[in-house]
This record gives sequence, structure tokens and C-alpha cells, in this order.
Amino acid sequence: MNTDGLNLCLSVSIRGSLMGNSFNRAIPDQKNLKLYFHHFLKEKPTNEGDLMTGNEKNYETGAVPALVNELRENFGPALEEIKAEDVRIGLAYTGVMLSDGYGGVACTPIFDFSGCPALGFAGRLKGSSADTLLELALSKNHIEAAVGIAASNALSHMLMDRKPENFPASGPDTELDVLDLINPGDRVAMVGYFAPMVPSISKKAGSLTVLEKREIESPKVKTLPSEKAEEVLPASDAIILSASTLANGTLDELLNFATSGEAREVILLGPSAPLYPKPFFERGVTAVMGTKITDSKNMLTVLSEAGGTKKLHRCCGEKVAFRKK
Repeated sequence: MNTDGLNLCLSVSIRGSLMGNSFNRAIPDQKNLKLYFHHFLKEKPTNEGDLMTGNEKNYETGAVPALVNELRENFGPALEEIKAEDVRIGLAYTGVMLSDGYGGVACTPIFDFSGCPALGFAGRLKGSSADTLLELALSKNHIEAAVGIAASNALSHMLMDRKPENFPASGPDTELDVLDLINPGDRVAMVGYFAPMVPSISKKAGSLTVLEKREIESPKVKTLPSEKAEEVLPASDAIILSASTLANGTLDELLNFATSGEAREVILLGPSAPLYPKPFFERGVTAVMGTKITDSKNMLTVLSEAGGTKKLHRCCGEKVAFRKK
């Protein structure tokens, strides 16, 4: 889906409809905000004093829980000291700016909701600890999860500067392109419709099949519903997975399908892709291609004005890739 082409209007109200539950009660103060978030997570604390501290490992085995655990281990207690300077939930992307100006984005999954996806804790995210925002990545509510993925992106950028030894020795690659990983004649599967890439991939590959849960107007390529992933992915040579699958909770299932066949390349692609590749490499991804935010304040403006991928790369970010060796 080309987010620059969105022509939508999202009315924001603070009625607090989360996960089908109505929460019109008072929102807790900052001290208890993390406990409030726990109501919406699969894993709840056993009591009010038993919140996740970063020491709990492997309470889930998916890619996103592993990412959260890795970042907690790398930052340790410092995660509580790092604060959210600003949070924006735009039509195309959600953005988080942390202390010291580090920023990250994630695709806003507005199409996953039939009604208004208002957040009951709106107005409380700014000033929260990075650990509190990071925990939202585990939420079953996709808007909340997008905030958490955006925070993980910002933290990944910060970690890249603080502990470069924890990243692949080859370092981030700003020149690697998806086409570099596709061979002539490849059977390519694309989960999520990356419209600008379709012509070039179709020209080089033997075949291209797009899996998309939304109907695409006038597609220029073979398009199937996302439910066909179990059939298509194992029979593909190269697989492109939209990083928006992190927030909507479908990544792990797709990786299971992708790694059950003979795929040579499994590429996690898009500005939502956290640039800490280890948890993804361990689960069969061969390349993580995301966006490093270079101007967080400008990013906030772009997102607030419904800017999409092209605007991000033009105004406040650069493409960055990590390749598994």
C-alpha cells in the first residue's frame, strides 16, 4: 500500500475505545501508566508491584517479544531514564521522538479498525519512559502496538550509536536495494502492496505475486488475498514482507510459512522495520530494510500533516539495510 496516496480524514476523540472495551474512567497518572497498559497485554503482572523489569526473558517466542527483550537487556535501567519527548499518530505513520532527539516510525494500522480507534490514554504518552512505550509493542491493540514499534525503532537508532558492536560487523548499508537480492527468474512473493516497486521487480523476476488483505484498485500484478500466504510463500524464491506486519501481529505466522519452503531471501521491508536485526535474523529473515530518522522534529511535522514514505525519505530519513551474512 502506498501510504502517500492516502486521502482520508481521521477524527480523533478521547472516548477511550480500546480493543472493543469502553474505558471512560479516569486515566492513571504517569507513575501507574505502565500498569494501565498491562490491561491490554496478553501477559499481565501477577500483582501491582510485579511489572516487567526487563529481566524476564522468553515469556513469548515471537519476533516482537524477542525484540523488546533484546532492547531491555541492552539498555538496562537506562530505559526508565529515557523519556518520550513527543508522540504523533498520523494517518500514514506513527512517530516517537525520544530524549536526545532520536526518532522512529511505524505504519499506522488505521484500516484494521471499523470505528474510531481513539486511545483512552491520549495526552499521557508524552513524558513517559521509553520502557513504558516499548511495552506497547506487545499490545493486541494495533494502534498501541504501532506506538511501541515506533519506540523500538527510535531505541534501535540510539543503540546503534551507543553500542555499535551489537550490530553486524558490516554495519548498516545505505546502498543495498531490494532488486540487488532478486535474481532473474525468481518467483517473488510480496506481502503488502509496494506499488512503486512492482514494475522493476516484475521486469527482473520470473513471476511476482502480491498478497494483500485489502482490495487494490487496478493492480498491475497478480494479486491474491493474504489468506493464500500458506500456499504462496513456501513456493517462493524471494519473499518481501511489509514491516507493518509487526504492529498488526501477523509477522510470526508469515515467517513460519516463509521458512517452511526453499526461499533464498526473506526481506523485512519498510520504515516500520526496527534497525536492530538480530531477533529477525534468528527467525529466518535475511535482510532488514528500514528507515533511519535523521531529523526527528521534522519527522513529527511530516507525520502530523499525513506525510508518507516518500516524504519521510525526502525530508527527515534515509534508507538503511542490514544483510545477514
